[in-house]
Amino acid sequence: MFSSASRSLRSPITRACGRFSRPAVNQSNIGTSQSFSSLPPDDPQSQFQPSPPKALNMEMALGIQDANQLFLKHGVGRQRLKLLGEDPNMPLIFKWQRMMQIYLGMQLHTVAGLGYQANEQGIMTYTQQLAQFVSTCEPAVQDRFREVGRTTWRDMLVNTFELDDELASGKYDEELGVVDARNASHKVASKLIEPEILEAVATRCGQLPSDSDPEVEKGMKHQVIQDVVVNQVYIGGSPSIVEELGYPSGEKGYALMQYVMSYHESDPLCMEYTASSMEKLWRAAGLDLGNPDAGHVPTALPSST
Repeated sequence: MFSSASRSLRSPITRACGRFSRPAVNQSNIGTSQSFSSLPPDDPQSQFQPSPPKALNMEMALGIQDANQLFLKHGVGRQRLKLLGEDPNMPLIFKWQRMMQIYLGMQLHTVAGLGYQANEQGIMTYTQQLAQFVSTCEPAVQDRFREVGRTTWRDMLVNTFELDDELASGKYDEELGVVDARNASHKVASKLIEPEILEAVATRCGQLPSDSDPEVEKGMKHQVIQDVVVNQVYIGGSPSIVEELGYPSGEKGYALMQYVMSYHESDPLCMEYTASSMEKLWRAAGLDLGNPDAGHVPTALPSST
């Protein structure tokens, strides 16, 4: 369902809902955006336009990954995530989207310094180049990228959803066995394609107001899918799926499940389960699967940086 290192932070379970929001991209005060408007118009610096690298090498790929992790673990990114975690009243979906916006902001700061555009297109170019580079690396190097990416992702979840106490209890196995992970993925995938879930997506998307901008309309459909997946599939019902799988109810249980499942984010069978069920959800939403961008909102995804 998903390819490339751009998804290496995400578990197959997480991908089922975290990919549908489209955080706004703010180009102000990012990376190389310093103004040189006071210079004479014929000065080369006033006309400078940054350009991204043609391809990534090991030094660049590792440097971006480490810098992004630094911001999110010790810098402004962590401060903002902690502030987000202190809001007990924010709905899970909004908190999740804010978390992704914070991630995106830190990533934009990092990659803009290498000449990438400080917008969605720049992130897309970077993630494509990163995927191409990582695919050429030795397995041990690929594992290194995945491990740092997974650590960054887990740190984000811990700070945003205040999971320290739950993890300290030792009750939750951080390295879930692959058989248990596949069983969990299959359970969620089966729930995703239950008739009432597909009907809920189809009905709500059918009631959306039409919009002349196809990107806006697609974004609204993604929002519907995300709401249904989170609130009806994962944490809805009594008991909910997260409770059946041994996690607490509500957003804590959901976040803990994503934390644990991230270890198996690239397992082929877990990915296959999620891919086939999400395809049916996209069809129910009326998304054009013939379009390679259907259901894909790149800026909503944390990359392996």
